[in-house]
Parts: sequence; C-alpha cells; structure tokens
Amino acid sequence: MHPLRAPSDLDRIAAAIGPARRVLYEDVHVYPLSAPNFTPAVGTERVRPSAGPLKLYVHVPFCNYACSFCFYAKRVGTPRAQMERYVAALARELAWIEPGSSLAQLYVGGGTPTALPSDLLETLLTVIFQRLPPEAGATLTVESSPESLTQEHIRVFQRLGINRMSMGIQTLDAGVLADLNRHHGVAETALTACDRLRQAGFFVNVDLIYGLPGQDEEGFLRDLREVTTRLPHSLTLYNLRLNEHTPLATVLSDVERLDLACLMRWRAFVRQATAELGYTQTRWHTFVAPHALESSYDRAPCVDGFDLGRQLGIGMSAVSHLGHTVYRNHEGFESYLRRIEAGESPVDGVFSLGLDDRRTLFIARSLGDGQALDRQEYTDVFGRPIEDDFGTLLERLGAAGLVVDENGALALTDVGRLVYDLILLAFYPAHARRWLDARQPLERRRTANAR
Repeated sequence: MHPLRAPSDLDRIAAAIGPARRVLYEDVHVYPLSAPNFTPAVGTERVRPSAGPLKLYVHVPFCNYACSFCFYAKRVGTPRAQMERYVAALARELAWIEPGSSLAQLYVGGGTPTALPSDLLETLLTVIFQRLPPEAGATLTVESSPESLTQEHIRVFQRLGINRMSMGIQTLDAGVLADLNRHHGVAETALTACDRLRQAGFFVNVDLIYGLPGQDEEGFLRDLREVTTRLPHSLTLYNLRLNEHTPLATVLSDVERLDLACLMRWRAFVRQATAELGYTQTRWHTFVAPHALESSYDRAPCVDGFDLGRQLGIGMSAVSHLGHTVYRNHEGFESYLRRIEAGESPVDGVFSLGLDDRRTLFIARSLGDGQALDRQEYTDVFGRPIEDDFGTLLERLGAAGLVVDENGALALTDVGRLVYDLILLAFYPAHARRWLDARQPLERRRTANAR
C-alpha cells in the first residue's frame, strides 16, 4: 500500500500558513492550553458558575512508568497512602461546585486513572456522581492503559455507569515501545484489554501515535490493522508532539522531527489507511467504525452559547474554563494537596480571554474541530463579518487552495485538512504566536546542549 503524495507546492502552502512547528503543547484546537502563557496568580479564586450543566475533567497523575513523549503532570510509583490523600483532595475540591449542578460530560484522564486501585477509583467516581448527577445521555469517559486495567476496574465502571473507555496503546511495536520507555507488555496484552472492554459493553476508543522514532508507515499500518481486528468503536490517531517538558525532545534528531512535507505525507497515509479499513473520519484525529457511527459520542459544549466557559478541571495541573477566564491548578503534587487541605484555592495561573482569544476559540470549535465555519454565526457573535478580522489571511488561504466558501460557510479543502492545525495556528492572536515562536529556539538550544 502506497501513501498519497503530499502536494508538490509546499512553498506555497508554507507561505500561507507557516512551517510546521517543532515545539507543541496541547492539540492546537485546545486553545489556550496549546500556547499556555498563563499569568502567575497563586491562590486566585475561580468564578463559581451558577447551578446547571458542567463539563468536568479529573486529573489522576499516577502512572506505572513515565513515557518519554509525555509532557503531562504525573507521578510514578506513588504509595497507596498518597493516592488516598489525593482522592480525598479531589472530593474536597468537588465540594466547591454549586449545589444543583449536573454533569454534562466527564473525562477522567492523567496520568493513568487505572493506576489507581479499583476501590479508590470507585470512591472517586461515586463522589463525582453524588455531587454532579449525570444528565441523560452524558458521555462518561475514563482513560486506561493495558497493563493497569483489571477486571475489578471493569466491574466498577459497569456498576457506576461509565459508558466510554479510552485505551492508550500508542504502538504495538516492541522496539518502538522500548525506545519510548513504555511498558504495557506484549502486543497481545493490549489487544486482550480491548477485547475485555468491548465484551463488557463499553464504547471503546484506542489511541495510536504516528511519527514516532523508529516507526515507518508499514509499521504503523501493521499496528492499525492489528488493533482494528478487535473492532474498537473509534480510533484517536495523532502525530507525535514534543516540547521542552518531554525527555524525547532532547534526543530526537532533526531528521526524525515532522516537517511540513513529512506531516502531510503521514496524514494522507493515515486518511487512506483508515478509509480502506472502513473507518470514517469525524474529527481531525478521530475515526469511527461503521458499526459505531450511530452510537458515537459527541463532545458536550464547554461554553454557554459560544462564549462563557462552563468547564471545571480538578486535580493537580487541571484547567478550568469559567466565564472568560481559564484557570490552571498548581502542577506540584504536594503544593496542590496542601492548598486543598488548607481550604485554599489550588489555582496558580490564569489566562484572561480577550476578544482576540475568543475569536480564536470560535474558529477552533469550527474549522479547528473539523466543522465548517458559519459566516453568519461569526457575525452574530462578534458583530462584524469575519473578513473584517481575518480578510488578508482568508485571501492567502484561499489562494493556496486550503480554504473554500461553501453556501455561506468556510470549509477546508482536502489539502487543507492535512494541515488543519497549522491553518488554525494562523488564526491565533499575535501574542500567542509570539509566545510559541519564542519557544522554538529554546527547544533547539536545549537539544543542542543535551548532545
């Protein structure tokens, strides 16, 4: 099987959107976490939203090992007593929520939530649902890893109504796994874990990464085919991201990093391979099986209307988007615990969303999330047509064959879909682009010094 060729006119595309950045943080559509220039604000109190539906993210930092590509806040080898203390702190942070609120969507991530013993995870989930009763049809997701998932965990999830499980596999190649310091066992361990989750009745998502060191298209296709024999409902397929917080960034050569041509080639390959396996691309990195299209879970909106945030994050490093402000909890384990136990706010940084930031968020939730951008809706929200804010950029993207007008909406072309994140970056506010650009030479110097 041969990958689709990337367009030959890379210079024209790069001129329209800029080169692929070597240093990335969160997914580009997860703004402003993708350019996390938070202002220090220790102990700031979060705006308390009125009673109503909330999205909730819960950060469980515990892991059995530290992957070299991971930049999330985590702890390896934590004793049970500290885990118990952390779960108690999460419960106390939940008490901050206005009584009468409900749960529009839950995502328990990390770290590795299933690194928690099943009884502690049951305690945590029980407290969450007591404080925030789930709305009808709410998506309730827990992340897991093959080596940490037990039958006891599965029984807890079934009993408490968790309906979606996301399994982080990343790759089945033993050599690549070793290079990543990832220890989820042989390929059969991961595949059997998928079988157990499907047999238990969950909607199962599997994460795989492309562009890993030592990985080629043939190896990724082999992983993809093996995983899909287990009939997961959806696949999350994303390219390797690196920044100064990832150990892998210090040893990866420039040749191994994804430049614009390589990124486009990988994405064209992934798009073709998933289509041949019968999976439908529903978002930029989400591919849904034919047997699951009608039952696939959509993300609940994290805003009231298209503006005021209603998303709470609890736990160390967790982020909340409430009103027009994004709050970040302290990333340190002990610092977070001490603040919660003292009855203080765990926040240590804030990001105030100005008008330019809110425009970026609008585009992130449309073009940046695989949806067309409705021109009239933009005008209704911001009181002016999108050309008044981004006219020159839109002309440039159109001339490069990346964006087209379709019945009063802006949509990405087939080529544009291969660089959706770079297109979205071009819509970022100037202050965010400057911050990201400043990180690129920092990473180059760090890598050079490590050598």
